[in-house]
Amino acid sequence: MTPKSVAIELENIEEIRRQEGIDDVELRVEIRALKVGDLVRLTFLTGTTSFETLLVRITSVRGSAFRGKLAKRPSSAALRKMGPDAQVAFTTAHIHSLVKRLEVQE
Repeated sequence: MTPKSVAIELENIEEIRRQEGIDDVELRVEIRALKVGDLVRLTFLTGTTSFETLLVRITSVRGSAFRGKLAKRPSSAALRKMGPDAQVAFTTAHIHSLVKRLEVQE
């Protein structure tokens, strides 16, 4: 059985930072060092005014293009159809923040 494809929209947090005049050099450096297995936070848009920020474990890195799987099941009804191991394609522009290894207590 193949995973069901669900159309999702991710927040372009890089553009929002740019509009607000935020230049986070440290975050850009950390993003360039990301590798398979690392966790990042992405903001999934679930409507015009609603969103959910979720942890995604990176499964593939190709330059500024990433693939990953949800680390936990979404809580919003709009995203639940994605499933707990849904695959997500994203770029550096979508990375809200990184999860430090010390933060992960699984």
